[in-house]
Amino acid sequence: MEAQLRETPVSDVPALAGPTPRIEAMKERFLAITPEICVERAQLITESYKATEELPTILRRAKALETILENISIFIQEDELIVGNQASKTRSSPIFPEFSIKWLLNELDSLEKRSGDVFLISDEKKQVIRELATYWDGRTTNELAASMMTPEAKRAQKGGVFTVGNYFFNGVGHISVDYARVLREGLNGVIAHAQAEMEKLNVADPDDLKKKQFLEAVLIANKAVIRFAQRYAQEAERLASAETNPERKAELQEVARICRKVPAQAAETFWEALQSFWFIQLVIQLESNGHSISPMRFDQYMYPYYLASRDKMPMEQMQELLDMLWIKFNEINKVRDEDSTKAFGGYPMFQNLIVGGLKRDGHDATNTMSFMALQATANTRLYQPSISIRIHDRTPDSLYIKALEVSRLGLGMPAYYSDRITIPMLLSRGLTREDARDYGIIGCVEPQVGGKTEGWHDAAFFSMAKVLEVALHDGYCLECEDQLGLHTGDMTEFKSFDDLMDAYRTQMEYFVELLIQPIEILVRVGAERFLEGRWAGLALQTDGLEE
Repeated sequence: MEAQLRETPVSDVPALAGPTPRIEAMKERFLAITPEICVERAQLITESYKATEELPTILRRAKALETILENISIFIQEDELIVGNQASKTRSSPIFPEFSIKWLLNELDSLEKRSGDVFLISDEKKQVIRELATYWDGRTTNELAASMMTPEAKRAQKGGVFTVGNYFFNGVGHISVDYARVLREGLNGVIAHAQAEMEKLNVADPDDLKKKQFLEAVLIANKAVIRFAQRYAQEAERLASAETNPERKAELQEVARICRKVPAQAAETFWEALQSFWFIQLVIQLESNGHSISPMRFDQYMYPYYLASRDKMPMEQMQELLDMLWIKFNEINKVRDEDSTKAFGGYPMFQNLIVGGLKRDGHDATNTMSFMALQATANTRLYQPSISIRIHDRTPDSLYIKALEVSRLGLGMPAYYSDRITIPMLLSRGLTREDARDYGIIGCVEPQVGGKTEGWHDAAFFSMAKVLEVALHDGYCLECEDQLGLHTGDMTEFKSFDDLMDAYRTQMEYFVELLIQPIEILVRVGAERFLEGRWAGLALQTDGLEE
């Protein structure tokens, strides 16, 4: 049936502008920065947690986010039109002590010296972190998860059979929220919805009491996000009042107007939609320490705002605004332990943004924004967002050509995903055909439907070669000099290759069972102790407030 819905290919695409001098200057300024460690978030969340120890976890998280958004340093960079920063300096990384901090204490003096993902840090900041760490001793998700693991699982992880280290020390992330809803309704719409749901509750019902706490957290957090945007409006007005260049003064005044409006209210123009989107993407990163916070089908929910502005704003200006957003994606940063940087080098955040594919009704979804997003990647040539393209039997040749133009730049992007393969896979998981057609990619390669599925596909890393080594030596690890596995015989005792395979299979089954343990523990601890991503993951997910 879908083959019968073939549409006229999108061939009459407006000529898309290359990078403007402003974009080139902003990119060069960004690349010249060596990332630093920022301690502001760590100081603010510690202050908040000390003051809210009597409250339920979900309210502590909401109030912590409120404290961060009301007090973290803000600034507007030269020539910037999309505003919002994660740390006190561009490209710096905040610290998330509630997840883990002991590994950071051990690596403070090597952050500037390690071979990959270097971070500058002053002696003063090192001392701040050491002082803050005393409060978090015994209170982190990392320590709670470790206390629940069996000695066998700990030894296997330490010995290199597997590791959940990337999530053992950090948040999980791997979500995509309902950006379209925020653009369409504004956070005032989310707030009104939460208030309406709260009025239905019976606080004498224990289940309703829990819902009430959640809804209170939604109100606290979303109002804090609105006030966060207002701070940027005030800063833009301050800069505009002192600006002598009439053109830049007008730009700052427009930035102020937009930040007064979004994300509190619905976006109406392309610029407003980009800014509203960025505030949401940014705050998710400030709230939790996960990566792979993915915009997914950006061209679909942003297209109405392109249409609203195309007759009022030159295409070159819209492309420049989009290019600025692409640069902002790269300002999001995260400090990982040194071992993790060996697997995840280059300051990656895996913010996957996908274009093309099918609409929910089965028609081709390609639109002008699909091309503009690919052009933004070509114009900026940076590592974020991780851009992808969905293809199917009716993908216009013009979109293929545009994607191939980006591929030949040597960026390793876009990644190509086949609707012919992915949609049936999602149908097999029980999704409706309409929802399956609406999939995007989270992180590296995880097909998901925003608000309908949740996947965490790289939950750990497992070394099959290490299992073979252990199987050859009766479960013993030569490198760590410890008995990691079961006693299945030494290779000198094997009579045939089948004996080795039997030992290998036995060790493999044993270690896979051990691996499941820390994964399940991390999921439980993250959900129950810190409710990582609660503001974003539920309040802005489809139907999140009702559930």
